[in-house]
Amino acid sequence: MQKLFASETSLLRRGKRALLAGLVAFALLNSSPHDALAQGCVAVRGTGMLLRPLEGATPADADLAADDWLASLSYRYLHSHRHFVGDVEQTQRQTAANEVINHSHFLDLGVQYAFTPRWSVGVTFPVVFSDRSSLAPTNFFRARYYTFADGIGDMRFTGYAWLWDPKSQPKGNIQIGIGLKVPTGDDGSEDTFYTANGLVVRPVDQSIQPGDGGWGFSVELNAYREIFPRTVAFLQASYLFNPQGDNGVLTWRDNNSLTPGNVTAAPSSASYYEHFMSIPDQYFARGGLSYTLVPKWGLSVNLAGRLEGIPVRDLLGSSTGFRRPGFAAAIEPGLEIMKGRYTFNLSVPFAVYRNRERSLADQRASDYRIANPVTGQNPDVHGDAAFADQVVTASIAVRF
Repeated sequence: MQKLFASETSLLRRGKRALLAGLVAFALLNSSPHDALAQGCVAVRGTGMLLRPLEGATPADADLAADDWLASLSYRYLHSHRHFVGDVEQTQRQTAANEVINHSHFLDLGVQYAFTPRWSVGVTFPVVFSDRSSLAPTNFFRARYYTFADGIGDMRFTGYAWLWDPKSQPKGNIQIGIGLKVPTGDDGSEDTFYTANGLVVRPVDQSIQPGDGGWGFSVELNAYREIFPRTVAFLQASYLFNPQGDNGVLTWRDNNSLTPGNVTAAPSSASYYEHFMSIPDQYFARGGLSYTLVPKWGLSVNLAGRLEGIPVRDLLGSSTGFRRPGFAAAIEPGLEIMKGRYTFNLSVPFAVYRNRERSLADQRASDYRIANPVTGQNPDVHGDAAFADQVVTASIAVRF
């Protein structure tokens, strides 16, 4: 009965969240990509740049005037299930039907205020709904069960400045942003797991935690240039610095034997270095071309290359704890409609390359492995991660 009740509860929770996500998706069907990040098991979370060039808009339309407000609502969805070690796909996981599958729905509310056409500030308030399914141990049943996490994510406050007065540089400009990330999201959300020892309540996987538990700051770049009539080249990039090491939330990666103050993993195990969840840096870059297809409708189409990921080592501070470092490169087609005060965007980045890099824990665990008596080399430890094939992104913004 306990097992049946747990299964029914998971199904009900999943159904409620799927219904809510469906309503959100329907409401935002014609909206645009907000540059928040997510890849599946590689836990690139948080919001990206609130303000960006309006690809296809004339400079007069794209500029915010003094005392203007810009409100935005953005939605993203991903389904990740394809596992990679390095850039090699682990197709045997799908053949054996034991792959881990993530579904995540992200909703970002953003508000920006312009003091002058050059200087502005913004805040982004993210909300996330995620589930993660795994194959239950054989002593229960050979079926999937779900764990869930939802709630607010980590808020971000950002100040922006154009390097030149937009009115004096109508053909192109560069914008710099400096942001503060506040750990408002839950980094220790828990749910019920099926284990070999029975039902256990513990923190959900790092990839679906709403927050990472650390304070951070970001550096952002926005640049655009009109290169031909109705054609704009654009570039966006951001790097989130998370100087703290781990957040103290247990990963349970040592056969469920870890408890606070009780570390039992052997040094030869990768989990020896992965007791707690890391607070990793994040990076993002996107660049391409936008063409105004129908000026009277404000309709433009764009094509960009996109790169996002988590580094093996943070640029500042500690890199301790468990992380799945890696990155994904994607081709991102999209469209945008600007009508008066309103902007609608829709894009779907399609992954063309994915790489789950070796973490510091992988590298250290390899050093402890017994060397091959023939080659004298230590066997490599290299964890895997699941990536999404594509991410649906949509948003609507209104200036007032």
